[in-house]
Amino acid sequence: MTELDLAITRARIDSAGELRNIGVRAGRIVAITSADEPLGAARAVLEADGRWTIPGAIDTHSHVGELAPEYSHVPGLSREANFDYETRAAIAGGVTTILNYAKFGQGSMVQAFEDGLQVAAPQTRVNVLFHGYIMNEDQLREVPRAVAAGARTFKMFMPYRGAEATALGGIGSLNHSQLERAFQAIAAHGCQALVHAEDGDIVEYCTHEQVATGMRSLASYEQSRPARAEGDAALSAIYLAEQSNCPVTIVHVSSMEAIRARHAVGYANVTLESCPHYLLLSTDSEIGPQGKVAPPIRGPELAARLSDAMVAGEFDFFGSDHNVWPSEAKQDFVSGRAGLPGLGLLLPLLLTHMVDDRGLSMERAVAMTSRNAALRFGLPGKGIVAVGADADLVVLDAGPHTVRASDLPSAVDYSPYEGMKLGYWPAATICGGRLVHHDGNLVDEQFRGEMLNLRYRRGAEQ
Repeated sequence: MTELDLAITRARIDSAGELRNIGVRAGRIVAITSADEPLGAARAVLEADGRWTIPGAIDTHSHVGELAPEYSHVPGLSREANFDYETRAAIAGGVTTILNYAKFGQGSMVQAFEDGLQVAAPQTRVNVLFHGYIMNEDQLREVPRAVAAGARTFKMFMPYRGAEATALGGIGSLNHSQLERAFQAIAAHGCQALVHAEDGDIVEYCTHEQVATGMRSLASYEQSRPARAEGDAALSAIYLAEQSNCPVTIVHVSSMEAIRARHAVGYANVTLESCPHYLLLSTDSEIGPQGKVAPPIRGPELAARLSDAMVAGEFDFFGSDHNVWPSEAKQDFVSGRAGLPGLGLLLPLLLTHMVDDRGLSMERAVAMTSRNAALRFGLPGKGIVAVGADADLVVLDAGPHTVRASDLPSAVDYSPYEGMKLGYWPAATICGGRLVHHDGNLVDEQFRGEMLNLRYRRGAEQ
C-alpha cells in the first residue's frame, strides 16, 4: 500500500459514536477504517483521541482584501498582507474555505476579479472562491468575460445610494430593470446570483430620520434600516429571479421578513444565508458603534426568533460577512464604517450556538457550516468526511474557551464577541490534506490554499 501523507486516528465522525481512522493522501481522504483497524504507514499521525472530527467550515461571505487606504500602515491592513493575516485567523478557527468578494468598485469587475486572484494566491492559508458582482451597465456587459475568467457567482446590491455609496468605495445599487437583466444574464451562463436585499427608498428615508435625531445607539441605527426594507427587497429579488429562472441567494439575512418572502414566492431555487451576529448579538449588546453592520443587528426578540428559524431549517448556510475595519474606523453610527470581523470565530460560534445552546446534532451543524454551501456553490468534495472527499478537516476540543480579540491572528483590533464563552474550539485544522494548525499554532508556514475559481477556468479552457 502506498504510504499515506497523514493518518488521523480514533476520530469521531458521526453521532453513532464509533471511532474511526482517516487516511489522507494527495489532498483527499482515501481510507476510513474502524479505530482498531490499522491504516498502514503514514508520514504523519494526528491522534484525535475520540474528539469530533468534522469538515472544515466554508465561510460563504467574506471581504478579505476590501481595504481602506487610510489604514494601510496598520500591520495586516495592506494589500500585501491582508490575506495572510485574515486567513491565519480563518485556519485557527477551523475555516478552510472562504467565498470572498472581489474588491468592489464601479470600474471593470473582471479586472477586480483577476486582481483578487493575483493578490490572494501567494498569501492565502485557506482555499478561496471569489464572487463577482454587478453594479452598473458596464459590469453587466462583462458577465461573459467574468465567466470565462472563472466566476460563477455574482452579487448585486439594492440599498446603496449617494453619499453612503461613495463612502463605501463606490458601491452601486441596481434598479429593478437592471436587476432583472442581471438575473437573465447570470442564468444564461449557468451561474448564480447573490443579492444584498434592502430597499433603497426605505433605507434612504429612515436613515435621514434617524440621523436628524443623532443616531447615537444600536437601536437607532437599526431603525434606519428596518426589517421591512429587507422584506420588500427580498420579495422583489426572489420574484424577479424566479421569472428569469436564475438561482439566487439572499445574503446576510437579518430578519424574518426575507424568510417570509421566500415562502411567499415559493421559488425552489432560492437559498438564504445568515451570519452569527444576527443570532448572537442584539441592539442590547454593549458594543456601541463597533456593532454597525448592514443589514443591522436587530432587537433581542428578533435575534431569538432567528435562532428558532435556524433550528427549523430556514437558513441554508452561514457567512461571517468579515470586514477588516479597525476600531478607529467605527467611532460613531453616522460616519463609522459598516461591517464586523468574524472570520476566525464563525465555526466555534455556530457550533456552540447550534449544538450546545439549541441541541442540534453535529450532523445538522455540519450541513449548515459546510456541506450545504459546498453543494450550492459547486464544491462537492468539501463539507463531508468520506472516502474521495477533500481532506479539509477540523478536530474539535470541547470545553470553555473565551473569546479575546488579542488572541486572534486577525489584523482587526477588536471583536464584537469579546468575552463570549465557546463550547467548541479547533484543536487541529487540516487543509488540502496537510496539518496546518495544531494546538494554537500555525505549523505549516509554506502551505497555500487553492484558488478554486481556477477549477472553472481550466474547465472552460478544455
